[in-house]
Amino acid sequence: MLTIMKLNRALTLTGACLLLLLISALIPLSIASAEANDEMPREWYGKRKVVDKFGKYTRVVLIHYESSVVDVGDPDKDGSSDGYELLGVWWNLSKYPNGVPYVINPSWAVKSYGLKADDVVREIKYALESWDLAVDLSDCEVDYVVYPDYEDVGYKTDASYTINLFNDDPKVDYKARASTSYPDYKNVITWGRAQRGVVAYAIIWYDSNTGEIVDADMVLNSYYKWGIADGDESTVNFKDKFDIRNIVTHEAGHWCGLDDLYDSAYSAMTMYGYASYGEEIKRTLEPGDVAGVQAVYESWRLTS
Repeated sequence: MLTIMKLNRALTLTGACLLLLLISALIPLSIASAEANDEMPREWYGKRKVVDKFGKYTRVVLIHYESSVVDVGDPDKDGSSDGYELLGVWWNLSKYPNGVPYVINPSWAVKSYGLKADDVVREIKYALESWDLAVDLSDCEVDYVVYPDYEDVGYKTDASYTINLFNDDPKVDYKARASTSYPDYKNVITWGRAQRGVVAYAIIWYDSNTGEIVDADMVLNSYYKWGIADGDESTVNFKDKFDIRNIVTHEAGHWCGLDDLYDSAYSAMTMYGYASYGEEIKRTLEPGDVAGVQAVYESWRLTS
């Protein structure tokens, strides 16, 4: 869940199978005027963990979830430790030879923020494709991973892989909604209303016995302003908006099966649980992020 505080790292992203809540009482933000379709259930407000059984499936909403960190050191020598935490959930990629399909509803971003639908779709797609690329890397000791800037990735290609984590052709549906009450088996990324302080939340439905994900959704809170930054992590393009790709990349990490990290030693990583307005650092995956997603899908990594 994403939480804004009156600190340098103002926004807490805390979520795993998952709800990412931003509790921001101190930073003045503009409230969007129009209505959005999706609304976070009120019974989730203020709770740290919600677990519900629905027949053979379980829905988990985690505001703070602790598990042990697998530390991989500092292979990129940037002064920050790298590591990962696993949620214990995963996609059965054998069922998705062309990658896990998903749907984007850009209607709110177009209507409320003046963004072009194609640009919104591109930013969200690239966020997920960064993880797709990371699964295929032959060496997790990289400076960073960002899609589609292959020339800047900086890794050695000494093996080939046949994994496609997310489908390369997401669908666009201006009426698509997240499934908060039951799995509809459609993976949706959209905007919706949530209480003041909630920046974004992700919901993952999985098989209670195996951990296999059957449905995943992501909702960005229409209460806040959203924009598209220029991709230069050394600059701040806006101080009152969240960068779509920055936040979606983090949330997509949860879709992959990774949990948040809160130790400041991991502050350079995409799965680090804090962010701020205009931040772009989470667009790029660090070695710990890469090692984590590869650990989840290791059985699908085929070398030649």
